Amino acid sequence: MQKEKPIRLKGRAYKKLQQSVVLRDNFSCQVCKRYTLAPPHHIVFKSRGGHDSMENLITLCGPMENDCHRKVHDHKIKLDL
Repeated sequence: MQKEKPIRLKGRAYKKLQQSVVLRDNFSCQVCKRYTLAPPHHIVFKSRGGHDSMENLITLCGPMENDCHRKVHDHKIKLDL
């Protein structure tokens, strides 16, 4: 069985996807619910085959080293997207 090739968007298409995710998430971190202007974050890293898609992007606050990012990647929260 051949591995599925990840969906990759570029330029305007990727910017439009990012805007759609931020609007879906109401400009709020989906872990702590704080307002944020941070760009969306991949749930499954691109380096691990994660897609550029609504289902794989989430709005999180602050730098990638913060607790909200750790909770998502350590699967310590349930995401309702």
